[in-house]
Amino acid sequence: MTFDSAAVVVRKEMVISKGGKWSLNKDKRVELRFPNTTAHNSGHSYVSGIGKVSISKSMTLTSVIKLFTDCPSNTSISILHPTRFCTNCKGPSWKFVDYERQGHSTCSSCGIVQKISQNKFSLRLTDDGGPNKSAWEHTPGMTSRDCTLSNRRGTRLGPKPKSHMRNYWRIRGKVDHIANDWHFAAMDSLIIRAKAKLKRFYYMIHSDHDDYDYEGKLPHGGAALAAACFYCTVLEFEHRVGFKTLCTLPAIQESAQSVRDSKNGRKCRDVTDAKILRYSNRLYKCGLCTVKIPQIGAETLQFHPKDAALQHSRMALFSDCHPVRFHLPMSISWGLRIGNTNQGVLYIENCSTDEVAWKKGLRPGDYLFQVGNETLDIHFSPKDFARKIKNVKEQFPAKPVIAVTIMRKKKINVEK
Repeated sequence: MTFDSAAVVVRKEMVISKGGKWSLNKDKRVELRFPNTTAHNSGHSYVSGIGKVSISKSMTLTSVIKLFTDCPSNTSISILHPTRFCTNCKGPSWKFVDYERQGHSTCSSCGIVQKISQNKFSLRLTDDGGPNKSAWEHTPGMTSRDCTLSNRRGTRLGPKPKSHMRNYWRIRGKVDHIANDWHFAAMDSLIIRAKAKLKRFYYMIHSDHDDYDYEGKLPHGGAALAAACFYCTVLEFEHRVGFKTLCTLPAIQESAQSVRDSKNGRKCRDVTDAKILRYSNRLYKCGLCTVKIPQIGAETLQFHPKDAALQHSRMALFSDCHPVRFHLPMSISWGLRIGNTNQGVLYIENCSTDEVAWKKGLRPGDYLFQVGNETLDIHFSPKDFARKIKNVKEQFPAKPVIAVTIMRKKKINVEK
């Protein structure tokens, strides 16, 4: 509930006795109207909760009515009424954007500037008539939920954050630790998106209102949940750009395994690939992932010790590289000689300066990453690569070019 709204709590038997009618308001949210009542009849009032269940924007009128019908007769129904409106479009104050330093609010619907409103805020004037900022209880426009105050001894002042909020903060920090092993251009964006998924998932379970005590909980295993948010973000990124990244499910699982919580010197339960997939599917069902989670069999997720070592070597080589994509012609020879690093990666051993590959920009030392949209496996040999190119040419004879993605070492600028 905001400071520019009034909350009214009624019982189910009162709604029935007074003939309350369920409908949708101007904002397409569920509202409860009573006949012969003009108070707060603005068209923007809405039902915020029935008992301990929060009524979100996405809930339909039919589902809310069913929830109301099934609840006991003494269940409380909370209704929020706006008390401050736009001077132009008459929209509610929760559509305003506050600009504290400029001293005004702006309506997001019509763009008209509104007079700013503070909630019981005192300037605490000194004897000279000036504001005593050191005595202010909070910054203008902020509430006790926006900051944490403590005295000189370190004792917290004000209400302590709920345990589920502290758990959310702890899981959010694990996203950075999981993504710490990879360094490429889009990583900062992936971390931000993964944290945004976690935040939306948290607020689906725990409402932002302080008026209710919800029984919902985040899934057990903070590292696994953080890994699932990051894995869903990586899947969306790969679907958008059209090529695979280094952040494979086994690599994410291994990174999340290292950031498990410990209690009394003992680590919590292991982060498994099955658990990450289960939480990822839960995010998908909640609408927090736009691509379908792949159904991967348990056999494909297990690696032999040798394969795991090649994966680690491959990631170590690629950690200081960035991807570059080239389009090479299908009809002529490229002039490349491919070598094997024996670390799960093929590389360009020699590149003829008279051939097309050199003219397109490929250079000796570049690591081969993808052919088309298919990532080269750690067991690929130079003969396998040549066979792969031949098969692509035979399969798509009318295609003029083929996309080849390489990983190139980043240039280090040394300041003199």
